[in-house]
Amino acid sequence: MKITFCGAAETVTGSSHLIETDGLKILLDCGLFQGSHEVEDRNRADFAFKPEEIDYVLLSHAHLDHVGMIPRLVREGFHGEVITTPPTAAIAKVILADSAHIQMEEAERHARHAKRRGEESLPPLYDMGDVLDSIDAFHHQVAYEEKVNLGNGVEAIFHDAGHILGSSTIELHIEGKTLLFSGDLGNKRRPIVRDPSDPPQADIVLIESTYGNRRHRGLDETVAELKEAVNTVINRGGNLLIPSFALERTQEVLYELFLMWKSHELPHCKIFLDSPLAIATTRIFARYPGYFDTEGKEVFSKSPNPFNFPPLRFTQSTDESKRINNMPEGNIIVAGSGMCSGGRITHHLRHNLWREESGVIFVGYQARGTLGRTIVDGAKRVKIFGEETTVGAQVWTVNGFSAHADQPGLINWLSKTEAKQVFLVHGEKDSWLSKTEAKQVFLVHGEKDTLPVFEQAIRNKISSIETHKPAWKESVTL
Repeated sequence: MKITFCGAAETVTGSSHLIETDGLKILLDCGLFQGSHEVEDRNRADFAFKPEEIDYVLLSHAHLDHVGMIPRLVREGFHGEVITTPPTAAIAKVILADSAHIQMEEAERHARHAKRRGEESLPPLYDMGDVLDSIDAFHHQVAYEEKVNLGNGVEAIFHDAGHILGSSTIELHIEGKTLLFSGDLGNKRRPIVRDPSDPPQADIVLIESTYGNRRHRGLDETVAELKEAVNTVINRGGNLLIPSFALERTQEVLYELFLMWKSHELPHCKIFLDSPLAIATTRIFARYPGYFDTEGKEVFSKSPNPFNFPPLRFTQSTDESKRINNMPEGNIIVAGSGMCSGGRITHHLRHNLWREESGVIFVGYQARGTLGRTIVDGAKRVKIFGEETTVGAQVWTVNGFSAHADQPGLINWLSKTEAKQVFLVHGEKDSWLSKTEAKQVFLVHGEKDTLPVFEQAIRNKISSIETHKPAWKESVTL
């Protein structure tokens, strides 16, 4: 068995891991790199494999950094199957269409600038036609715990990862061994989605390391901070901006704002969900209540509910979005993108970031090189659409809404696998590890400054462990 780390190696995006065994080539995720120009340039590099030779893409969930390169994969020759859960397939199609729209807009803008400079422009990574071509590959959808025969004695089983709606950890039975890919693991006690399922025992584990260097605040503390931000900003007449990922984070924020409204804790204001993508994914959530936890099912079985209550407004069109900034202040604006790397939130930041009465609350991970990360790191001035803007608004950062497990959560999950070899992925350059008996640990899906911290935490628990942080496109034979 051979594993090639095609993405999310010493970075948190571009998740993609190639498994080669006995005549089969299986890709775990096929995600887009996001963040700095240096990282995003990888999206145009040659694949570390021949797309036409890939038999299956097993998709853990529908975030763009896990699914966003599938249209390019199909365009360059992939004719196999994408296997995933029904909610993931439904959401992925919307996510990919939105990504194609952004790719085409950016390519058009760059072409105009390049023409003025007398330079050649780059085409989009893919267009809407490529997305439509890729949708046929999503016909194989599976339930949690269902065994999927991939041929040549290889079986796959999807387990609930508790990260976002339909997210999975993926268990593979290969060559008499069990390989377990964590995907992105969720937090416990989060609204709407269920807690992560306990993992099966495994010989080899690829585990995400996004928050391998920290412990999240509790949800109660996080909700208290959200309430503080809402009351502080609205009561002084400012707008509260919430840059939010269209998938999961937006729905959780609406859930908490609904509970505030229901308990009469929400000050008088309007809540604008200003993201066509978030609106589309929110409607998909409503189609799959069977994937909610018990509390979520109860809340959504009645009306009003978190996706339909009086202060909430959906703004689909560009004109509707523009009108928000002409309205009297004192509103909550939830808009994408979550890292402020594009989308409607950038326009709202241009109108509000300089205002001392306004506020911005970050509820999700901010990758290096993004505008969101620059603001979170305390910059006094930032560039928005090429224009310098003062950061006058009050800024909050809460990580208790994070859809990723923190260091204790990761170790608690890993301890139950009793793995012999563990690869740590999806991360930047306490007692639960003691049961793994791992001899080798490969750190992936994490930034460079996160991985050593997680690596040391592992060594502190198991002195005999051998750790390794795979590089991009590195291969390991097991």
